[in-house]
Amino acid sequence: MAAPSREGSDKRTDHRPLDDNDLLDSFVGGDNDAFSVLMARHEEKIFALSLRMLRNRSDALEATQEIFITAFRRAGSFRGDSAFGTWLYRIGINHCKDALRRRKDVLLERDSPEFESSHQGVPRLDETASLRLDLASALAQLSDDYRNAVVMHDLGGIPYEDIAASAGVPIGTVKSRISRGRRQLARLLEQAEAPDPSKDKA
Repeated sequence: MAAPSREGSDKRTDHRPLDDNDLLDSFVGGDNDAFSVLMARHEEKIFALSLRMLRNRSDALEATQEIFITAFRRAGSFRGDSAFGTWLYRIGINHCKDALRRRKDVLLERDSPEFESSHQGVPRLDETASLRLDLASALAQLSDDYRNAVVMHDLGGIPYEDIAASAGVPIGTVKSRISRGRRQLARLLEQAEAPDPSKDKA
């Protein structure tokens, strides 16, 4: 005998697919197949986000898995205040930010004299990697509204309309947040690239 949840879905007369929030409700109610459908719908976007933020395919694949594991575990806490996709995207952004922060900690350790003396001949990360870390650090200094808008649009490629709908604000507000966020990022990155006066005096 088929499970009740599957019988119920088979008897739908309109044949329209369940939306994301309904699928999550079904999953929380015990239908594990519902989460598989959610993964199939969103894994490409989450992988694209991870790849844009981490710039490494292997890291992005691992991050994608961990992001869905986090969503799996937190499904019961989803309140429905936003679309499931927005909630999942925020989990993804936070996870990638943490990954970049851990990567930065490793870089700081490698910059220490102790590491230099014990790892002679090991190549240092290139300027591109350093720039990514500067960007991650600058993004972390933006307000949540600015950071989410910039990351979702510039890194995630999400249209203004979708960002506005997920945030519950007008499109004009989204465009303003992105514009202001970009300007703040530019200033922060310029500060990061400026030479350290203390080093000149050394």
